Amino acid sequence: MDHTEEVRAVDEVIDRLVSRFPDLPRDHIAAVVETAHLELEGNPVRDFVPVLVERTAKQRLKQEAKAAPVLTDAALGETIAGDDVVELDPMEIERRARERESGFLFGDLGGGPS
Repeated sequence: MDHTEEVRAVDEVIDRLVSRFPDLPRDHIAAVVETAHLELEGNPVRDFVPVLVERTAKQRLKQEAKAAPVLTDAALGETIAGDDVVELDPMEIERRARERESGFLFGDLGGGPS
């Protein structure tokens, strides 16, 4: 990996961490990433530097802020309708999960719901 590829990869690390930690300012995230990058400056093998920088910066940022929520099946249990929070029943959550996992890619040959 040459220097320009490494710089580009580290810039992509900053972009990924900005989307993962939306509550933190981009400048702060960039500073954390640059610090982690500088710590690996003397390393002769540069191919894995962006991965190591991202891992180190992510660990430091997790200590500072709460990561952006990731939508999971449990998160599907609650939907917002106006100002009220409506909880879906467990059967509705299961039905939605099965809909997402149906189709030719998941072995469904088109015979309808199982």
